[in-house]
Amino acid sequence: MNEVKENKMSLLVLSFFLGGTIGGAWETLWTLIKDGHLLWKSGIMFFPLCNPIYGFGALIITIYALKEKNALKLYLFSFLSCSFIEFFFSLLEELVFHSISWDYSAHFMNIGGRVNLLYSLFWGFLALAWCVFILPHLRSFTIEEKEKSSALISTLLPLYLLLMSISLIAMAMYSLNAYPSIVSDRLMNFFYPTRQVVL
Repeated sequence: MNEVKENKMSLLVLSFFLGGTIGGAWETLWTLIKDGHLLWKSGIMFFPLCNPIYGFGALIITIYALKEKNALKLYLFSFLSCSFIEFFFSLLEELVFHSISWDYSAHFMNIGGRVNLLYSLFWGFLALAWCVFILPHLRSFTIEEKEKSSALISTLLPLYLLLMSISLIAMAMYSLNAYPSIVSDRLMNFFYPTRQVVL
């Protein structure tokens, strides 16, 4: 029983990292295609690609997919839950740091500029692709390669939590204009290139 729980936990943690990395890579590629230049789209300072919004999305989708196999239910769940995650992160950033990192106000059927219908529909399709093409292989990996899974998690998780903490502290200090020289305008603009201050 403990082994099953351990495998499930490994699957969820690696789902976060892999989903966040795929999402970060997608955001980076999309920005390159759309705007013609590379931008840091991780959301975490010094940790490339692994975007926490996509990571949490992949995590929640994985939890649901382990219990529900119906494609329509999975799509609807992902449509709603991932839209909520995106909305929540946007609202939290604005309330805590007085800034926004994306604004969908110009998009059709948006809610407060935080989410919009097109991207919410896209979340559902991403979930189906995740469950069909990626999750089965990731699940097999955590079962068949337990030592490698544990080594990956032991390396990535502490580093990610440390850098996330640094990022949150830096954003808080920056929003309060209480930052030392290490948290410069140039540094913040590099790691959060689409961030806009909201008065």
